[in-house]
Amino acid sequence: MFVTKYMTSNPVSIDPDVLILDAYRILRDRDFRHLPVTDSSGRLQGMVTDRDIRSALPSSVASAEERDRIMRKVSHTTVKAIMSEAVNVLGLESTLDDALILLMKSNVGALPVVGRDRVLEGIFSIRDLMRAYGSLFGLGEKGSLLITIRAGEAPDLIGQVATVLARNGVILTRVVREESEDGKGPLLHLRVNTFNQRAVNAALKDAGIEIISPARS
Repeated sequence: MFVTKYMTSNPVSIDPDVLILDAYRILRDRDFRHLPVTDSSGRLQGMVTDRDIRSALPSSVASAEERDRIMRKVSHTTVKAIMSEAVNVLGLESTLDDALILLMKSNVGALPVVGRDRVLEGIFSIRDLMRAYGSLFGLGEKGSLLITIRAGEAPDLIGQVATVLARNGVILTRVVREESEDGKGPLLHLRVNTFNQRAVNAALKDAGIEIISPARS
């Protein structure tokens, strides 16, 4: 799955010569936390965040004289002075896995998505990542049910599970494998669509499948 499906396309961006206070107003009025900085051709030059701007503004514990002095300076300073130029980016072919790894490595809340010549195409945030994985794992789907079973030694357990569910009119939509913490073998997390959890559990148990922790989400 590519980030282009979930990113914000054509994001708001600013010129490096925009004043810090003007950038602050954009962030505040639009409830943003990140602003890409681009040149006249749309090529990414850097990023400025609400944290960058807060760091430039006077501290609330500073004296009135000190605050006035800092504000006079800030009012004539552009974002070029405070933006981050060494910005990690995603490409148009980047996957959700790429985004997850880079977001964790960079310790940032959002990443610009660039195309050829670093032209800004979008911005991908942690919120976008959560929404994307929620969609992939079927969160919020009508009748969505998550069941965890022990993988066991059966070579075709997934096929067996799918057959049992199909006989009961239940659709298996997703399967995730995870190593268990108890050392008793891997677990399979099954996402199914049904409103009858009790019948599904009973059918799986009758087939000799060990259910670990059924849970509705």
